[in-house]
Amino acid sequence: MSQHTKVYVAGAGIISPLGPDSSAVAAAVNAGISAVQETPLLSKHLAPIKMALVPEDVLSPLDPRLVAAKLPSRQERLLRMAAPALQQVQPLLPEGGVLPMLLVLPEVIPNLSHPWRGNAIEQLAVQSGIPLDSRNSRAAEIGRAGGLHALKHVFQLMEQGQDWVLLGGMDSYWDAELLARLDAQDRLLLENSLDGFQPGEGACFVLLASERVAGTLAAPRVVLYRPGISQEAGHRYSEEPYRGDGLASAVRDAIAQAPAAKIDAVWTSMIYDSYGAKEFGVAMTRNSAHFSPTASQNHPVDRLGDVGASIGPTLISLIFELSRRPKKPAQHHILCCSSDTAYRSAVRMDIEGNA
Repeated sequence: MSQHTKVYVAGAGIISPLGPDSSAVAAAVNAGISAVQETPLLSKHLAPIKMALVPEDVLSPLDPRLVAAKLPSRQERLLRMAAPALQQVQPLLPEGGVLPMLLVLPEVIPNLSHPWRGNAIEQLAVQSGIPLDSRNSRAAEIGRAGGLHALKHVFQLMEQGQDWVLLGGMDSYWDAELLARLDAQDRLLLENSLDGFQPGEGACFVLLASERVAGTLAAPRVVLYRPGISQEAGHRYSEEPYRGDGLASAVRDAIAQAPAAKIDAVWTSMIYDSYGAKEFGVAMTRNSAHFSPTASQNHPVDRLGDVGASIGPTLISLIFELSRRPKKPAQHHILCCSSDTAYRSAVRMDIEGNA
């Protein structure tokens, strides 16, 4: 079993409120365009709920086999959204290969959201028409931190001989019951509210390649090192005091997994509520020695809305697209993500040959 220190990004597919593919989404984020707008749904104070929605005409029709399964409406929407995103990656897949998938699903929080019904990997294969290696695939309902957290399993698969792995995430807040419960907890950013977040939705899939086949990829090559993974004892739904240890520890460990270099750009899942802002501040302060004084800070949920479980793959996709642009992007990036529950994750991502 060979020890891998890094994996490479071979391509990405995305469905987002900002566009139907990774190039369009990256261009919109780069231009500062926001997809957040008022919806017909009203809060408990009769204020319109703002969120970023994927247009209905982008979603694929639900496969008749899944119609017969009578899945929850939110789950059906996610599969209809995820399939065209995954299909964008299909032309890049090795011929005849049936790949494993590490799939991140919406976070399960007691008294707020429901567990996924059925086998998400099998359902996605049915809806997309793309066969997946179900034996070596995994799905986890841990939300925002899940995409970067799942990289540890990507490394394990590649060390076992797998050269190509799919990493994906899908999430949506477009569910009346879920929004009502978040509203009851005063978590939504509404007219005249001072704290909260703006919901969104999206699906993103990234094709990752091992070091063994990295030579087949076009330059500049985009690399991910081993992730930093941690837990926050004082998370949003915990009785423990919040100290910000989880994300700070994940960032520290991610930095330690990569060659020494000053970080030029920071990308986060921060949703702009007071909890997330404080946590991000703690993580950056405790690791400040590793950042360039001119490092940019990127929190794309102000454009996308909170895309939940798809944020990790989405951040990877954005940086991959920027690496393809004529304008030279930053070379050393840190990505960090926080779930509402305890999970925290981070990863160093570099653009090789961009010095």
